Parts: sequence; structure tokens; C-alpha cells
Amino acid sequence: MNHRLTAILSHLPAPDSARIAAAWQASCPDSDFLLVYGGSQDQFNALESSPKVFVTDPRLRTRDHQRERQSYQGVFSAVSTFIAPFPHYKFIHFTEFDCVPLHHNLPLWLADRLESENADVLGCRLSRIDGTNHPHFLYHAADPAFRSLIHRTSSRPDPSVVLSMLGCMSFWKRNAFDAVANVPDASPFYLELVIPTLAHHLGFRVRNLPDQSPFVKPSGTFKNLSLLQQSGAVMAHPVKNFPAHTP
Repeated sequence: MNHRLTAILSHLPAPDSARIAAAWQASCPDSDFLLVYGGSQDQFNALESSPKVFVTDPRLRTRDHQRERQSYQGVFSAVSTFIAPFPHYKFIHFTEFDCVPLHHNLPLWLADRLESENADVLGCRLSRIDGTNHPHFLYHAADPAFRSLIHRTSSRPDPSVVLSMLGCMSFWKRNAFDAVANVPDASPFYLELVIPTLAHHLGFRVRNLPDQSPFVKPSGTFKNLSLLQQSGAVMAHPVKNFPAHTP
């Protein structure tokens, strides 16, 4: 029985989403998989991959993601609801459709890294941004609703801490994932800021993967995956043409 669940977020047409899920399953045998779908209802109905869940939250379906404050709260909530009857899942690996595993069993590698870091959450390009001119912080700092959310939520002695982390992948202990997924009123805030910030203020230990951050970028596309592997990459994002068989 696997203790790890990999949740793959996709909005691609049904055949492409199913192909990506199959490639992950072939690459990572020590994880179960859940396809989390944010495309159309018709394409979701056409998906032959199982299990799968449909995300109805309109705040996932933004165009200008940063200005419209794209939210993954509906995504996390859908995953948390799916795993509720399955207490054997101890770890949740969240990934987007254009993140490619370059390790023979990436979720197991991440679980080992989580333990070695004594962490509850792992992510890429994690940084503290309060008191800086980071655009995500400046956009939220003037919003009293954001400050109120953090102050209501925080168990930390310093409620001013604000973190940023790429949203394309993260690895969680289940209790931390469920706690963030079930925070009310989190959806009006941008996912790359609110997800790590909430995890921190709920008392969980959020840690960076600095050795992997060069291979996990917010934009562009990687093409030479073998070269990335030689450089120490265990994953790559974004990869717009997901290979049929990952290395």
C-alpha cells in the first residue's frame, strides 16, 4: 500500500492529460496518482484516467494569473476531499502537468528529502518577501483582508512573515496539506504567496529545495532533459512537450 499520492493538475485535452498521467505512473511506481482536472467538464468526462477529480473553482481559471490572484485553494480542497477516506496516505506530492520527473522515483526521493530536512513542506524558489519590493508582497501588503487572514491564522510569534514559493510543485506531509487546504477565505490571494505563508503560520516547517530551483522555473521551457539530469536535476519545469516516457 502506497503512503504517497501524486496529484497532477492539468487543463489539457483528455488524451494529453491521460498520457501525462500514464508517464508519471510508469516513472514513479511507489506513488498512487490522482488527476486533478481544471479544464472543461466535457474533457473531464472524456478522461479515461482513474482516479480523477474535477475542480469547479473559477479562481483556478484566470488569464492574468498574478493580477487576478489565481488560487489553488479549490485544487487543494478537491485533493483533500478525495483523500479523506484514505488514511494510509501520509504524503502528498502536488505537481502541474508541465513538470517532468527526472528521477526513477521522484516522490520517494522527495519523501527522503523531507525527512532529512525535518520539514513538513518542500518547495522550489522559496523566499521570505515581507518588507521587500517583491511585486507579490506589494500587491497584497495594502490589502487589509490579507493581513487579517494571516493574523487570524498565525500561531507564530511574528505574524508579519510572508513567504513566496513556486506553485508548480510541492511535497507535503498530509497534515500540513490538509490544514492549508481547509483554511477558509484563502482563495482571494495569489497561490504562490498564500500557500507557503499559510503553511508557515499554521506552524508547519516550510523548506526550500535550492539544488533543484535552477531546474524549476516559472516560465519558458526546458528541452534537453538528459543534460539537466547530468546537472543533478530530479525534476524539470516547465516542459511543454511532455515525453511519452520520462528518463
